[in-house]
Amino acid sequence: MSIQRRGPFDRLLGAGVEPEAQPSGGPDRAAIYVAGTILGLALLLLILLLPPVSVLSRGGGGSAASADSTPGTASTIKATPKRGMPKLPAGLVAASAYYAMAAPEDQRGAARITVKLNEKPSDARSLGLYTYSDGTWQRLSDVTLVTVGGDTLGRGEVPALPGNIAILRRSKAALEIAGFVPAGTVVDGRAAQALTTLQPIVYIPSADGGLTGDSPAVPPAAYRVVPCLITLVPGVVEDLLRSTELTNAHVAAIAAKIREGNYAGIAVDYRNISPALRKQFTQFATQLHDALAADGRTLTLVLPAPDLSSGEADEGAYDWEALGKVADTIELVGEQDQELYFQRTEAALKYITGRVDPSKILITVNALSVERGSDGLRPMSLASALSTAASLSVKSPGDITAGARVPLVATNLADSEGASGLHWDDAARAVTMSYTGAGGKRTLWFANAYSAAFRIELAQRYKLGGIVVDDASEAGGGADIWGVAQHAADTGSVTLAKPNAELLTPAWTTADGSLAPQTGTAVTWTAPTAAGSYTVTMIVSDGVVRAAQPVTLDVVP
Repeated sequence: MSIQRRGPFDRLLGAGVEPEAQPSGGPDRAAIYVAGTILGLALLLLILLLPPVSVLSRGGGGSAASADSTPGTASTIKATPKRGMPKLPAGLVAASAYYAMAAPEDQRGAARITVKLNEKPSDARSLGLYTYSDGTWQRLSDVTLVTVGGDTLGRGEVPALPGNIAILRRSKAALEIAGFVPAGTVVDGRAAQALTTLQPIVYIPSADGGLTGDSPAVPPAAYRVVPCLITLVPGVVEDLLRSTELTNAHVAAIAAKIREGNYAGIAVDYRNISPALRKQFTQFATQLHDALAADGRTLTLVLPAPDLSSGEADEGAYDWEALGKVADTIELVGEQDQELYFQRTEAALKYITGRVDPSKILITVNALSVERGSDGLRPMSLASALSTAASLSVKSPGDITAGARVPLVATNLADSEGASGLHWDDAARAVTMSYTGAGGKRTLWFANAYSAAFRIELAQRYKLGGIVVDDASEAGGGADIWGVAQHAADTGSVTLAKPNAELLTPAWTTADGSLAPQTGTAVTWTAPTAAGSYTVTMIVSDGVVRAAQPVTLDVVP
């Protein structure tokens, strides 16, 4: 059902109003009507082409209409320009006027808002639709550009109409958001809006000092492209560092490749180098920085944290103080064991920030979940992590007969199966679960917006330059941490919260028979009285994303 609301210009066009009788001998009535209609339509067209704010309602009373519904004009919503705009955070500038929004209760639902921009932008990626609430600017949505009558307007969609709006543009990120993508993969569309630097892992050093790998394209995006040079065999790099001639050739090859591709710089990930080559590595980094800086390009070093386990710092091949002077950015390799992430990262930062400008340092934030077992640590996509949590079994010894009571158990979550269930881990600042699997006990930590916020806050607390995300590719299947990352980049603020514990409890549904209870890691399904195939579904969640695991149960006569 669609409802067409009365348009804002119905009165201008005289809809439903009887014209007064014309005195005889007066102007030709038809001519007046024609002229009036033309004038009214011209006025209407002018107003429609140049709206300061237009709102299309997508459902009143806070409920959104279906995605394919046609929105109607929200005629009673008023947008009033305000003279003063609340103070903007550093890095954000106004791209439109600031409007107060007013509407009846039944028109405060989801809406598509189109706002006239102060000037024509070159790209929408730096734009966002914002509202000012509780003393802070809050990002509501991304902005797309639409052209009407030669004017460029910004459009955003909101789940509920805010009290005020403005389109703001990011002039400089309050927090650097870098992200790696493996060679040959596509950037996650959600990440593209938030990234300030993209780091495709594409180059490998060769024994003669050259580079192998396909150069990535530079898309017309708001982020910088900084290819990553990584060593798979540390011995190759060590041979290059031992030879002055090969080091010179390697530096020249890197600088030439970056100039050819017109990239913003290079990220060098040469881990596991022998400590005996500490001095040579520093000389290589210094030489490379100078070669890149000659035409305004930057050097990023990806470095492992110093070993602080003995009480004294062992930096290995990496002289942090010296490298901090020549590198434009240093990305600290993250601790993969999430139970130890904060403990070891904070210890490393206390040591490093006393030797390197903190604004040069980026820490790693996971978009991929991590599982720990007897076979070590492995990253996994959010879909795989939820699939692990959603494993279930039917505890029925034989055929299921009509009216039978059938126990169903969440295999990897129930305490009867030696599992912990989904819960918040205060040490890891993440949702976690432990279960019995291959090799014994396995522990899984979920990466999501909640866990990302705590890691971003760590970067802010130590006044770091930003964060680098382990996988920003579409193929990686990482969690959607990009909203919280972009908010931090735009405003410099982040909200810390834990997911509602109820969301971490499995829920069960069925269209046939009955379930008791309907939530928990173990339930009982009472079969219908008629034979047939029936479906029971378990739903699990990390507090953000819900995943359903159905099971088909055959009831025999």
